[in-house]
Amino acid sequence: MAVHGDDIQPIVDALATRLGRSVAVDDPSIRLIAASRHFGDEDAIRIRSVLDREVPPNIQRWVLGQVAGWTRPGVLPANEGLGLRARVCAPVRCNGMHLGYLWLIDRDGETAGADLAAAGEAADAVGLALYRRMLVRERERSREEATLRLLLSPEAEDRRAAIDDVRDSRLVADASHVVLLIAEIEDDGGEEAAVALEAAVDELRRAVPPRSTLALVQRRRAVVALVTGSGERRGLVLAERLRSRFAELTFRRHRCVVGLSGGHEGLDSLVTCHREASTAVRAARFLPMFGQVASWAALGPFALLLRVDFDELARELPFPGLRELLADDRHASLVATAEEFLDRAGDVNATARALHVHRTTLYHRLKRIEAVTGLSLQDGLDRLTLHLALKLSALSG
Repeated sequence: MAVHGDDIQPIVDALATRLGRSVAVDDPSIRLIAASRHFGDEDAIRIRSVLDREVPPNIQRWVLGQVAGWTRPGVLPANEGLGLRARVCAPVRCNGMHLGYLWLIDRDGETAGADLAAAGEAADAVGLALYRRMLVRERERSREEATLRLLLSPEAEDRRAAIDDVRDSRLVADASHVVLLIAEIEDDGGEEAAVALEAAVDELRRAVPPRSTLALVQRRRAVVALVTGSGERRGLVLAERLRSRFAELTFRRHRCVVGLSGGHEGLDSLVTCHREASTAVRAARFLPMFGQVASWAALGPFALLLRVDFDELARELPFPGLRELLADDRHASLVATAEEFLDRAGDVNATARALHVHRTTLYHRLKRIEAVTGLSLQDGLDRLTLHLALKLSALSG
């Protein structure tokens, strides 16, 4: 949660002037919120924090490992290996909520009790300011989320009302061209992953011009409408940025996948964008060939296959032998062989090389596939049936 504004900076500057020491305030993820001028006490990490507004992940992990759970000011010891001088750390809290950290660099262990008390008082004042900002932001976010839900409604009347509200409130600057992305956490992840997803979305939004996004984050899933006018290419860059930042914030303990829609004209097309992005995120989840970020434009025939009712399909496969092939784990090598063979358009030499088997072994497997399924691999329609069944089986898990 990054907060900027005149209600934070004067507190930081006043404390720095009073103590003659540089002061910084970070959010709970050690991203810079505000900093005073330097007094010659800065180290390389403080300078980098001011320039980049964040610190490297290894330093972030170490710092959080030391100060997590602190409720009162204390001294964080130096870490020469990381180039980190000792620091006074005053947790920033309000109404029981942890909102960040206030820092003073501890030159030669000179921090006195009075300085610790002053840092604690300033941290309390910063906490109150951040809490007020958070309340304002939550009200704004609630309105924005309600608007985005209506824009994604199947009811045309709801969408028209939301579009009128967006125009009247100038919630976005320009909506002539829209792209939508959906990010989903692959596992349960718990609170850590949910917070990381929200933080990654916040950072994405700060990377684009103001009033060019609408977002809805619900624990494991985030929907972000991009109205930057820069199209799908920019959308892919932002989608990858969100995925990468989520991985960093969770120290790669969790993964999220992202689906990106095609580009469309006007806010009323967000329903179409949502359908496309939902299909793309399924591709990212179930098809390794697309990686963790998939775009609607790259799906090809999977754009249709991913919208099939898999449960119904499993009951109605046109050949009993197909069900037997796909349901029996003993046929795993036959399934892999069939998919490789069909993916390579029936090229025996290329398939044998890819599977690292002799051509005689491959021919033997192909005969077994025909015997189990009752299909002929010499028949184009049978090959299409088997190929579709294999792809749909992979999608259904």
